[in-house]
Amino acid sequence: MTRSTTRVSPAWICAAMYLGLSCAGAVRAELAAGTEISAANWEQVRQETFEGKTIESMVPVSIQKAIKEYNFKIWLKNSEPLLMANHILDATEKYQGTAQYDPQTRQVTGYVAGIPFPDLDAVAQMAPEIAGDLMFYNVFFARSLDGDYSNCYGPYATVHLNTEKGVERVQGAQAIVLRTMGRTSGGPHQIGDDPNLRKLQIITFDSPYDIAGLGVYRKVYADGRLDDIYAYVKAVRRVRRLSGGSWMDTLAGASLLNDDTFVTEAHPMWYPRIELKEKRWILWPVHSDTVVAHDLAEVLDYQNPPYWNFINKNWEPTEVYVLEVTTPEEHPYGKKTLYMNARIPTFHLSETYTKGGEMWRVIYSGIGPHPYDPADGGPGVYDQYNFGVWDFRSEHGNYMDCGRMDANPPDLRYEDFTQRMLVEAADGKRHGLETEFGEGP
Repeated sequence: MTRSTTRVSPAWICAAMYLGLSCAGAVRAELAAGTEISAANWEQVRQETFEGKTIESMVPVSIQKAIKEYNFKIWLKNSEPLLMANHILDATEKYQGTAQYDPQTRQVTGYVAGIPFPDLDAVAQMAPEIAGDLMFYNVFFARSLDGDYSNCYGPYATVHLNTEKGVERVQGAQAIVLRTMGRTSGGPHQIGDDPNLRKLQIITFDSPYDIAGLGVYRKVYADGRLDDIYAYVKAVRRVRRLSGGSWMDTLAGASLLNDDTFVTEAHPMWYPRIELKEKRWILWPVHSDTVVAHDLAEVLDYQNPPYWNFINKNWEPTEVYVLEVTTPEEHPYGKKTLYMNARIPTFHLSETYTKGGEMWRVIYSGIGPHPYDPADGGPGVYDQYNFGVWDFRSEHGNYMDCGRMDANPPDLRYEDFTQRMLVEAADGKRHGLETEFGEGP
């Protein structure tokens, strides 16, 4: 990670510099920002350029499939610098070198706060399987979508979709994350009694009636232990412990696994191998609009076939590292290809494959910076503006929507974050700020 007084990498100064050209130079006429790309004009624009790169070279194979076969559309946007809050950058600089990786055990010890392995240029020169592990650990410990506390909630949290029939089901839910390790927004970096506890997470459903009250409480560890997972069973009004192996199970009847939450949620050590394949540019929404009250139709085209296409008009050239993940034999997927942002620790896209090598599911995450105090120098968290899954084999999918996103509000303490919250949610209590929500199906 390169620090500067402006916190902006020189690589963002002008698009021509991506090709090593002068800012005054021009290779050819380029597509304009705002250009819509769809199946109707794909053949005409795929070899055209935007900020010096051809469109085809910047669109991942899964998104090309969606454009050509499922009427998906993207809109070009000029790139902007990706920033992080000063308190995150300061912690990264202060504790650089304290996190140690053991290539024999593949475990990381000594992490305190910030991004554990920020010099990605150096990491990329290591053996591919070591580089893959270290980059994955950056997201695992310092994911930009998690603040010290984050809360996503809304009236249409999970939409179940069929590419022929449209909306099949809508489930209202709330997802709360409390980081216990690597905190930087104030107070100690580590809270709680277990030094290897990384975060606490709760997902609760409040509609429709047949699943209202269902909730899951997770304790996620940094040392490779399986999660401690507890579910509230409303029928018997009891909290029951689940198997830690449920990270490979389907999430609440959706077309994705627990492993697919936030694109990927597993501990790096649970995969036999994570390998760095390449560094490349893709078009991706990384400066989406701020999450505010909105109608679902503004972010998901659920009223028109194939019903599962998300809407985002902010696709900009973004540099990523591509990781190939080998899954355990008992895992439903044969392998996964992950696209990790080269500037901030987050995964944008997961392309999953069957054991036979057929593309199966695509899990995507369009993001945007959460509003922040200018004194912070950048956002402490990036909001998930779009998140969902396309299952190409079953032609079913899901879209998860935050009617509101809270980041780092001082209204939840570690002592409050207990299994009791599952019971309270089942009784109708909701955590977070009040807001007006838009309309959904």
